[in-house]
Amino acid sequence: MTDPDPQPISTIVILDTHPVIRKGLARLLESNFETMQVIEAKNVAELGLAGTDLGRVLFIIIMNSDFEEDGTSPVFEVKAFNQAASIILYGEQTQPELVISYFKSGINGYLSKHKDLSELITCINTVVAGKRYVSADHMDFLFGYLIENYRTLKKKDLLTPRQNEIARYLMQGLFTSSIAEQTGLHISTISTFKAAIFSKLGIDNILKLKQILETGGN
Repeated sequence: MTDPDPQPISTIVILDTHPVIRKGLARLLESNFETMQVIEAKNVAELGLAGTDLGRVLFIIIMNSDFEEDGTSPVFEVKAFNQAASIILYGEQTQPELVISYFKSGINGYLSKHKDLSELITCINTVVAGKRYVSADHMDFLFGYLIENYRTLKKKDLLTPRQNEIARYLMQGLFTSSIAEQTGLHISTISTFKAAIFSKLGIDNILKLKQILETGGN
């Protein structure tokens, strides 16, 4: 049953692998959202170690060049950490099919870094009010893309190159230990990759993964 009077968002969490950027953004948001707690961390794991009672949270995840390169999406990690959290992705403009997949995964807002701070404030206020947000120009871009490509959109295109590499090993029936040996990664990292791949593709077994990789399945 839906809570008719949900707890208001009381905390904004900035996740970014670059400390200077996230600390600077935190200071800017503190001056614009004085009634909210603004904290920052490198990732969800670092945040978990803080042991802070965050209340209802809005996460702002900064998308850098290393986004998802460790095998899993920060969106996946945030939802595992706090299923009820609201999420805004803020970063480099990425492939439209990926933006669509992120919304399907549970994000509430998407904004390019090329937008000014005032639009980020608008985005935050919109999400805090319980609505989704995409800037007008990017919405036109996404809408145009869907019109042109909806019938040929392939799930396999949602995977990063590293995720695709691991998916190919999984499709061959290799165990995580064998994949770890092939790639030089830890077994736990391979397991993280596998969970992220399954979550992103909306599947629960290797057979479905094989069908998607071989046919491009929609």
